[in-house]
Amino acid sequence: MLAEERRFRISEILAQQRTVSASDLTDILGVTSATIRRDLSYLERKGLLVRSHGGAVSKSPTTNFQPSYDTLASAHREEKQAIAAEAARMILDGDTVFLEGSTTVSEIAPKLQQRNRLTVVTNSPVIVCHLQRYPEISVICTGGELQRDVFYLSGVWAQRSISEIRVDKAFIGVSAIDPSYGISTASHAEAAIKQCIIRTAKLRIALADHSKFGKQGFAYVAPVTELTTLITDRESPPESLKALREAGVRVVLAE
Repeated sequence: MLAEERRFRISEILAQQRTVSASDLTDILGVTSATIRRDLSYLERKGLLVRSHGGAVSKSPTTNFQPSYDTLASAHREEKQAIAAEAARMILDGDTVFLEGSTTVSEIAPKLQQRNRLTVVTNSPVIVCHLQRYPEISVICTGGELQRDVFYLSGVWAQRSISEIRVDKAFIGVSAIDPSYGISTASHAEAAIKQCIIRTAKLRIALADHSKFGKQGFAYVAPVTELTTLITDRESPPESLKALREAGVRVVLAE
């Protein structure tokens, strides 16, 4: 196992259980204690963990907290509107796009009224309700199991329908992004859907306001290199944006 793979696995373990012992890591990864010490030192310098006696503790805040849809929708509303406006400009007549069921992505839907010959696939009942008003837009819903707290369709049916399509552009919400760790979220169900969407799109465009940076969620989605573009606001940390650009991600700052 390469050093990068080991360190990713250590970060993933810490994201799930917050603490881990060095001896457990040597058993899990099949390497020497000296190698684990070097990996922990490296990750500590990156600010991902704090070394403790015999192991490490994650520096990230709690990973599995999932606010309600209303709470998410009202948080940083001005930034979300600006980010959604930038995203809408990227959607052209004749496109086939996926709008994932996050609160920021749902803000794109009302901005598509003037589009023609547009096909939108979504797993969001909220987005379906918005777009049914626009006769020039074809709307396809994935189906699936409704997560009532966040108005999000997920599960096997949703994953299967997404796996059978290809789209020009996919717009996904990001609830936690760390350039070193990647994209993550609070729910395994949402993570599985986001992974399917990423695989189905030519261009993968993430939307995240500044509050989402430097965090790690409970469920890992993908490395940042899977993204084509990230749209965010101007309060996002410059060091994180620099790291994303160095990773090959186009960064767009909303006005």
